[in-house]
Order: sequence, then C-alpha cells, then structure tokens
Amino acid sequence: MAVMNPEVVLIRMIWLRIALILVVLLIPSSLYAWAKEGHEIIAILAERYLQADVRNVVFELLEGTTLVEASTWADKVRNQQTAPWHYVNINIRDTDYDAAQVCPKDQCVIAQIERFRNTLANHAASFKKRQKALKYLVHFVGDLHQPLHAGDNHDRGGNDVEVEFLGHKINPYSHKPWNLHAVWDSAIVEQQNTDAQHYAQRLTVWLNSREEAFQKGSVVDWAIESQRLARDSVYVIPIDRKLGYDYYLDNVRVVDEQLAKAGVRLAKILNDALRKQ
Repeated sequence: MAVMNPEVVLIRMIWLRIALILVVLLIPSSLYAWAKEGHEIIAILAERYLQADVRNVVFELLEGTTLVEASTWADKVRNQQTAPWHYVNINIRDTDYDAAQVCPKDQCVIAQIERFRNTLANHAASFKKRQKALKYLVHFVGDLHQPLHAGDNHDRGGNDVEVEFLGHKINPYSHKPWNLHAVWDSAIVEQQNTDAQHYAQRLTVWLNSREEAFQKGSVVDWAIESQRLARDSVYVIPIDRKLGYDYYLDNVRVVDEQLAKAGVRLAKILNDALRKQ
C-alpha cells in the first residue's frame, strides 16, 4: 500500500481546517438568541409549570439530562441546514404575517416549533425523534421570544449595529465591539443578574397570577408580539448609538417579560403535547 507524502498530508490538513473555519463563519451569527443564561432561565421557569406526569415524561425522554441542560443543545448542534430554524425575519414595519414570504418551505422558527410540537405529541414516533423534538422545542420557544429573532431591520438581527452599552464599546466576554444583538442576547440579562436560578425565582414571583394570560395565543401571535417589540423597543436607540442606563431601564422590563412568557408558553406546549390522554 502506497504511503502518502507527509507534505501532502499536512497540506490537506491545513485546507480541511480552513474549510471548517469558513463553514463556521458562513453560519449567520444572528441565529443565536439569548445567551446561555437566558435559555436556562426559560427552562427553569418551564419546569416549574409542568404538570407532574408531564415532568416525568420529560425526564424519561431526556434520559437523565435536565431541561435546563438541554436548553442550549440546539445551538451546539446547529449547522447550515438548521440555522434558519432559530429565527423568522418579519420586517419590523409589517403588520401581518406572510408565511410564504418569511418562512419559505417551513425554514423558520415558527414552522419548526409546530413541526416538533406535533412530533413530540405523536406517541407513534420513535423515542429518538421525540427526544430530539423536545430538545429543539425547549430552545426554539426561547429563540422566538428574543425580539431580534422575529423583527427584521435588514441588519442581520442587529449584529451589524455597533453600539456602546453602559459606557463600554467592547463586550468583556467576547472582547469584540458591542452590537445591538449581543446587548439583547446577554448584556441586559447579565447586568440584571448572572445567576439563572435567582433570576428565574424573581420572575416566578412576578408571574404569580399572570401565567394564565400569557398562555393565550398561537405561535404566530407570539412571533408578531416579538416583532413589534423589536420595532417599538429594541430599535428605539439614540442617534449616537450610546445605550445608557435609560435604555437599559426601559428594556430590562421587556427582557424580563419575554423570558417569563417563554417559560410559561414552553410549559404549555409540553403539557399539551405530553399530558396523559
């Protein structure tokens, strides 16, 4: 058997590494919604509103993995095929939802939530398919409630809008310039509280007597709600793009409410899909 020239092997390894880097760079950064803490907060809240029998089914389907641990799985396995499943680009000036225009061939978060909800509720589906559906649902319901994953302003979900946040131009975690998407993914949450359990506990107290009202509406309704928040809250920024404490204080309430709604609505989807017939 012929032995390959070491130089050829090295060249191939270099080109393979370059190709892998290019693949990562080509995946839109706007597919990220809520940082790790945001998705964990939503999962913690959802767990608290699960019916007892549904909680048992979720535990079985996840095979020992908690809902919180599963909440970021979809980001870890994303690729070029699944990237569009994390968002829906509804123009922030639109007043209705045109699926044919913004969700062609069901390639958006709205259609994928419906798809995986149906799979999870289908007892004839295989264990692995239902497990995967559960993992996608816990993440995608969270994604849907990040306004920049629903409202499109032709700037890659705010990634192209460089801003200054609370006097800082550089994101201390990524060491890159702050942009509007990163502020809504993580900065507002982390400025409030970096502990997901404590954050969720505070929202649980606030949710008391509100959770039933938040369960109403369809997935499309929830997406339109997020899109309008993008228009009416996210993009209400100063001309100099310096987001100070006024911007933070105005919008931390919006973030809190979206996280709370996502948790309650995720629980409703899981309770409806997995409750005993």
